Amino acid sequence: MLESYVTPLLMSYVNKYIKNLKPSDLQLSLWGGDVVLSKLDLKLDVLEQELMLPFTFMSGHIHELRIHVPWTKLGSEPVVITINTMECILKLKDGAQDDHESGSSSASRSVSDSSKTMAKPRRLQQAAPSDPDLPPGYVQSLIRRVVNNVDIVVNNLILKYVEDDIVLSVNITSAECYTVDDIWERAFMDITAPELVLRKVINFADCTVCLDKRNASGKIEFYQDPLLYKCSFRTRLHFTYDNINSKIPSVIKIQTMVESLKLSITDQQLPMFIRILELIIALYYGEIGGHKEGEGEEGSGHVSEAGAILPGMDIDMESQGTSQYSSPDLYMLPGSPEETDQGWVSWAWSFVPAIVATEEGSEEGFYQQRETRNISNNPQQHTPKDPIVSVGFYCTKASVTFKLTETQSESSYYSPQKVKSREVLCLEQEGITIEVLMMGEPFFDCQIGFVGCRALCLKGIMGVRDFEENMNRCEEDAVFFSCGDSLSSKGMTYLTNSLFDYRSPENNGVRAEFILEAANHKETYTEIAGMQRFGAFYMDYLYTMENSSGKGSQDSSVVSMEEEVPIVQETSIKRLVVGPLNIRLHSGAVHRILKMVTCAMDHEYEPYCKPHPEIVEESHSPATPEEISNLEEFIPTRLMSLTLLQVSVTISMAEFNLLHTLMPIIMGQKTVPGPVNIPVFQSVRPLPALQFQVERVNVEHSVPMYAPDLVSTVISLSQPSDNLLHHCYAHLCLKVFGFQAGLTCQDNTGGFLPLIPIIPSFSTALYGKLIQMPTYWSKRSSVPSTECIFELPHFTIQATRAQTLLLQAICQSWTHSVINGAPLTLSESLLKEVYKTSGVKSQGPSSTLEGSIQNLELKFCSRATVKCASGTVGSIKMCARTPGSGEGAKEKLVPLIQGPSDTKELYMSRWLNEIRKPESLLAPDLLAFSIQVPQQGDDCRNSGAVLLVSVQGIAVNVDPVFCTWLLYQPHRGSSRQQQQNPGTVPLAKKREDEMSVGSTPLAKQPSNQASDYASSPVKTKTVTESRPLSIPMKVVPDRTAVEAWTASEERMKELIAHAWDAVKRLTLQMELQSCCVFLPNDSLASPSTIISGDIPGTVRSWYHNQVSMPGTLVVCLPQISVLSAGHKYMEPLQELPFVVSKPILDEGDAFPWTVSLSQFSVYTLLGQQQSLSLLEPMGCTSTLAVTSHKLQSCSEGRHSFVVCLHVDLQPIHVKCSNPQVQLLYELLLSWSSTWARLQRSGILRQTSNIPEPACAALSSPVRSSAGTALPDTSTCSPSADFGSPTEGDSVPAGDDSQFADTVTLEQKTNNIGGTSGKVSLWMQWMLPKITVKLFAPDPTTKKTEICVISELEDLSASVDVQDVYTKIKCKVGSFNIDHYRCRPRQGWQFGHYEGLLLQCRETAVTAAKVLEGSHQQHGFLSITYTQAVTKNVRHKLTTRPERPTRSGATTASQRVTTEPLADSSPQYLREILLTAQPFDVVLFCPLLATVAGVFQVTVPRRYKERGKSGGQPMRSHTLTSRCLPLIYINTSVIRVFFPRAQENKTPPVNPHMKKEDTLVLKLGSLGMAPQADNPLTRTVLRKDIYQRALNLGILRDPGSEVEDRQYQVDLQSINIGTAQWEQLKPEKEGNKGGVSAESERSSQNPALEWNMASSIRRHQERRAILTPILTDFSVRVTAAPAIIFSKNLSTDCGQPEEVVVCGHSLEVNVTSSLDFYLSIDQVQLLQQLLRDNMVGMDVPEQSAEDRELPGAICPV
Repeated sequence: MLESYVTPLLMSYVNKYIKNLKPSDLQLSLWGGDVVLSKLDLKLDVLEQELMLPFTFMSGHIHELRIHVPWTKLGSEPVVITINTMECILKLKDGAQDDHESGSSSASRSVSDSSKTMAKPRRLQQAAPSDPDLPPGYVQSLIRRVVNNVDIVVNNLILKYVEDDIVLSVNITSAECYTVDDIWERAFMDITAPELVLRKVINFADCTVCLDKRNASGKIEFYQDPLLYKCSFRTRLHFTYDNINSKIPSVIKIQTMVESLKLSITDQQLPMFIRILELIIALYYGEIGGHKEGEGEEGSGHVSEAGAILPGMDIDMESQGTSQYSSPDLYMLPGSPEETDQGWVSWAWSFVPAIVATEEGSEEGFYQQRETRNISNNPQQHTPKDPIVSVGFYCTKASVTFKLTETQSESSYYSPQKVKSREVLCLEQEGITIEVLMMGEPFFDCQIGFVGCRALCLKGIMGVRDFEENMNRCEEDAVFFSCGDSLSSKGMTYLTNSLFDYRSPENNGVRAEFILEAANHKETYTEIAGMQRFGAFYMDYLYTMENSSGKGSQDSSVVSMEEEVPIVQETSIKRLVVGPLNIRLHSGAVHRILKMVTCAMDHEYEPYCKPHPEIVEESHSPATPEEISNLEEFIPTRLMSLTLLQVSVTISMAEFNLLHTLMPIIMGQKTVPGPVNIPVFQSVRPLPALQFQVERVNVEHSVPMYAPDLVSTVISLSQPSDNLLHHCYAHLCLKVFGFQAGLTCQDNTGGFLPLIPIIPSFSTALYGKLIQMPTYWSKRSSVPSTECIFELPHFTIQATRAQTLLLQAICQSWTHSVINGAPLTLSESLLKEVYKTSGVKSQGPSSTLEGSIQNLELKFCSRATVKCASGTVGSIKMCARTPGSGEGAKEKLVPLIQGPSDTKELYMSRWLNEIRKPESLLAPDLLAFSIQVPQQGDDCRNSGAVLLVSVQGIAVNVDPVFCTWLLYQPHRGSSRQQQQNPGTVPLAKKREDEMSVGSTPLAKQPSNQASDYASSPVKTKTVTESRPLSIPMKVVPDRTAVEAWTASEERMKELIAHAWDAVKRLTLQMELQSCCVFLPNDSLASPSTIISGDIPGTVRSWYHNQVSMPGTLVVCLPQISVLSAGHKYMEPLQELPFVVSKPILDEGDAFPWTVSLSQFSVYTLLGQQQSLSLLEPMGCTSTLAVTSHKLQSCSEGRHSFVVCLHVDLQPIHVKCSNPQVQLLYELLLSWSSTWARLQRSGILRQTSNIPEPACAALSSPVRSSAGTALPDTSTCSPSADFGSPTEGDSVPAGDDSQFADTVTLEQKTNNIGGTSGKVSLWMQWMLPKITVKLFAPDPTTKKTEICVISELEDLSASVDVQDVYTKIKCKVGSFNIDHYRCRPRQGWQFGHYEGLLLQCRETAVTAAKVLEGSHQQHGFLSITYTQAVTKNVRHKLTTRPERPTRSGATTASQRVTTEPLADSSPQYLREILLTAQPFDVVLFCPLLATVAGVFQVTVPRRYKERGKSGGQPMRSHTLTSRCLPLIYINTSVIRVFFPRAQENKTPPVNPHMKKEDTLVLKLGSLGMAPQADNPLTRTVLRKDIYQRALNLGILRDPGSEVEDRQYQVDLQSINIGTAQWEQLKPEKEGNKGGVSAESERSSQNPALEWNMASSIRRHQERRAILTPILTDFSVRVTAAPAIIFSKNLSTDCGQPEEVVVCGHSLEVNVTSSLDFYLSIDQVQLLQQLLRDNMVGMDVPEQSAEDRELPGAICPV
């Protein structure tokens, strides 16, 4: 009777999965009670269909199948099914990747829907054999008892997965499933009321997982260590039923427990392991193969969230992977815990009934369950039949050990090689929990937690034995990552409410309560609760589906839109919390992690899924209003929030650094590392470290669940609402609370000292959104594709100089690795200074520099056509704090920078005496800017970029305290070598030292601290000799120097081209308010009475209250405004994106820019409330234009630029007196000495990255650079003067006619033009007037002040800069120097001799008109300075004029590129041309001495001692033909008057018989040229060099290596005579002293002067009578400077040796006869003049240093 029921049941299962069985045989042996079947083959296709995974079974066998049925004791003994040795081999389906890539997401969705509905009936037919009549109640209950107590035993389960070169093999020794009682002991149980519970246990013993590499033929050459070795775990199953006859349990609880899970991964397994993980993730997202139902419920994958891979996740995945094929319970587990997709759930869910049915064992149950499943899938009838399923995985301790391998051959030839592996890194976790709770599709929840997690270093890495057992390192040192608590302190919280928790309701006979409602769930499982249960990590993923209409289904989202569908509201929320996290990055940890990264990168596998382009569906029917209103009401989104609590990251100084072998691989550079010297490891204590701490980090991310549907719906609307648009973006919000950084130090005990803050605690926030499905939006240019907002309320950084030096040392220890790993030297005094021990008095408190920035806001927005950004900076402040030195002394606070500051009034010193408003809190933002850049689209006709900038005023105090901060040096203590404590060295270590060559640390390492450099030459020598062992090498290597240089040049070209593209159509508006710079001579501390940091307030309070205010120079920089052409003013801060009224469309139309500067002034503040002006406020307006054209000659078509700048300056007014000069001198001294010390201490020593070209050893001392022997011509043939092509004004050809007989450099450079130019600059400066006033006390009379005023009018200058030459032309209209004196109560009046000192002849000194001839058109003075590249110009000055200049220029430029600096000629050739009109000089030495006294300074005492150190003699020669320019001078008449002192004049006896009282020297003209008509013969010291140069014909070649340059000076028609000053002096028409030239100019009245012409003419007719002393004579001076040949010594281009070929030569000739006429009166006058002028020399004797200053000695 029973047999007829039980047999078909067992047979149907055996028959379903096993091939070629004869039912009759099976039936017979079954009746006997035992069946033994051997060597069975599995039906692979059925297995594949059942599993629905994209794997193919290559083979599947069961060696032996035993079924034992105790027919006699069916009611009390279980049926036992035993499988001995089951073996399966799987591989990935071949077409798995291809079919995913083919169709679009929507097509694949519909396919998957239909396949889902197709699959169900087929499985029903297979599963249900013919349905016999139901037996009576007793039999039914008996069968239920039999089925509930079936024991299944599997011995030796073997699984193998093969892909590419990967072989993953799993072996489980035994697995057994049996029924248990309420204390989980083996028993024969039945479901009884009132409990209605069934419990089962599955035990797995000795599970081993291996991951190996096979070669091309499929053979595994050598075995790797197993991933998992002999791991055992147990699973408990708990079923609760509603009533005795229930077919399906209402609650299913399946939970697995592993005591210890030890994973081991070698470097070769790592890439394969990552590949397996990628496979699991790809499976999970449905990116591979058949099952795509996920898309029905939740759209086509949302890969964006996969980024959050959590620490230790691989363990859990692996554990699931191991048991996935053996335990049906684990089908409930998510494939990858960090992302549980609803699609996966529905797939897993389809197995639940099968499992339950297996446990139940009744066909009817199975069949009926399938029916109900089908009914529940029908949207119209919802039956609440879904069981609650709870799946759990628990692990007490897990560890992952990373190993590095090296092969070693076995004795046997055929056996696979063994691999010796060495552990380097271990990741340990405690208390891991993964719990999944689901009820059908409406509710799914997954929780993951860790109690504790830590990572530690093991053994050695890359040959450095830093954690070997014999190193005696404590365990704390080895741990570099720790998070959460330990199980010992936390208890067994991770097992709470599990089947393994004795307190759980199931273990106490109580029905468990489950929270299956979203709101309640969130209240119960908060982040705090999660952290209390787990310490390290907690994740909660919740997916719910609710019907808004009250009825509905799970699958309603699949039904097409046309049908009436009840609205389903889906939510997906993922919350992650990471507990207190401590990361310590020391050398060992960093090298190990990076080594793992390089191992992981060491593979090349094809990706499982290539990203497919989004296909925009054009034909999309517009959405109905109901759909839109439904969307408005609820749009399903995925939310993810991540919280990090109490994160601390410590970066220690590198104890060894071999990163130069690892970093290139990670950066993708294939470099062959050279030999690596392995350092002997010595741990360093105390070890400085940089520490970052964060209190809390919040990240929130949201993304629409069905982006394609939502986007296509929203795009079909013409004006979608803001709410709908908001949901079309992925949003990310990052908030950081309590971030701080500082220095700490690991002391000898291994603990860390408390943090010294460098960046005090601050918080910040970043928000961004990104459009979904961007290709859909390309037509909607108004919709932003990206938006970002960054906010930083306040940020401060503070440090003493010692702290920055230590930070620098820490950084350098990581960025530069020392090849032999010799440890760094650290100055102990520096460490003591930074980590001051409490109670120890320091030598002197060092000041702290503190800078802060407030209210920083940045916005960025990107659209299809433009990218734009805007931002504001509220304020910046910088100050220096010096703690008080004495007891109870207040700290000094010196403000250095303050912005915004109201600097509008600061340009005049008036503000010091006016009432100044305090800085208001509502001050405008310091910086506001908006920028908009067009995207490079197909249509290039879009408008150009826009930049609007506004900067408020800034006050800067350049205080000496800043210098003292910069110049801090640690006290010269012992710089300690980082060494082990001296003691006995272990034997093994000694042996290693002998083996590794050059690895012993040097006795003394050159360190970065200047104070540690050895001073004696002997020491230095030893250091440099041993240096090659420890050259610091950059961790990321540069390319070879020449490559890098050419690459950087190419990069510069690209950069210039890009910059030009940006600028040529840039609408620019820039406003910079005045920046006021205070340069005090001594520290200006902020008084406590005013707001801290207010610089103008500080200066004013010192000015008024302090008696001894330090001298302060105030430079008020101008307000600057720049506007591009045609732009109207806009507010600088605009809402993004913004529109400009007149956008610039054409290239170059943005120019010219108008630049205007105003209120630039300089004044000085001295003690006793004195404020003296140096430069009166002035400004200028200028126009800047840039044009560019592509060069035809260059193959790449580079741009060449022409920059034109025209500047109109306002009159410049300079005033100066001795105290101001003294102040300027002291400031200059202090800053120059600071600069020198900075350079000495190596702070500014930058190694240039330009390779020094190897200097070729010269074959001969001189090489002709022209290449041909040219005739030695003293002067060159004249050539016509071409006008400079860049100069607009036409210069008449006769302008430079004085030099027509020689070809000047200036003319030659005109011919070059801009042919070869990359950038050429042309500037024009116009300046109406310069006034310089010098004030000095009169030494002869008390309380009298002298003022000397010099005025230059109509100054114009042009500057022409090409890449081969630079030319400056300067013209001055008129130049006068007058002097005035001021006596008490008289005001300013003309000084002696009508106040004249120098006057150009535009207004003649005398009434007599001495010079006839037309007035030259360029005014008083014209100077042209030209500097050209020697190579480019040399042939031009020496070759015949017929030769075409253009080719000369190009060949020269080619030569420049081919032989850089190969010849030793000077690089530049310079020339000065000077022409001057007639001028008069009145010389009176006492006055000149007084004026010179203005510039006399005394050296402050603190700089005097320093200058006494005996310096080395200067070897460089100043006056040589190499460095002197070519000088051409041509002047007109010069007259010099020496009048007698007016005080000494006795009133004449006879007024009509006035004596002559003035000596007059008249010089007809002064001419100078760098060629002599009659060259001197030279005295030659090095005849070989001189003769060689003579043979090559380059002696007269300007700029050659050996040039015999001779200057000729001609003084024509010199006259000396005496006259009366009364006759010579000019008439001052009613001009009493004190009337300024300004008022004189304003009183000019042409009409009046024409009317009074006759009287004017009478004045001009006055004659001056001159009594001659010497009549017309001329002098010619020929001067030849020394010839120096500069010889390059060696290829390393050090300082070249200078060889003197000839010394100086000088010859003076008087070229005409000398006639003397002398009377007694004239002799007396000469004696008197000599005495008068010598009196001026009786100034007090000065020290030697002062006498060298300009003007200290006055020429007579």
